[in-house]
Amino acid sequence: MKAILGTALLGSLIAGGAAQAATNHCDEYYSRDPRFIEAIKAVANHTMRSFDELCTLPGLLDIEAQPDRVITRAGDVIPHVTVQLHREYDSCLYKVRDSDKEITSARCYSGF
Repeated sequence: MKAILGTALLGSLIAGGAAQAATNHCDEYYSRDPRFIEAIKAVANHTMRSFDELCTLPGLLDIEAQPDRVITRAGDVIPHVTVQLHREYDSCLYKVRDSDKEITSARCYSGF
């Protein structure tokens, strides 16, 4: 009985790991604002990965993209998209300027 339970547990862990590895974290953004996909592409380029590679990167738990803005000291509002890459123990945040898809800010931080 223990051998059967052990085998079942091992099988489910392997299957779960394979399912996570095959997850495309970008799929949800195709039906939303196109600037989210463009911002994720800019982050992929910044991290020297292809878009597809970033979207299915092993160890990546989630990609979060949301509208944002940067307000200068002069009061100018510059539209951005914030893209966060969440891993188990840390996350990285990138601000992508809408007008030219440049990364204007990038930082990683611990999840602890």
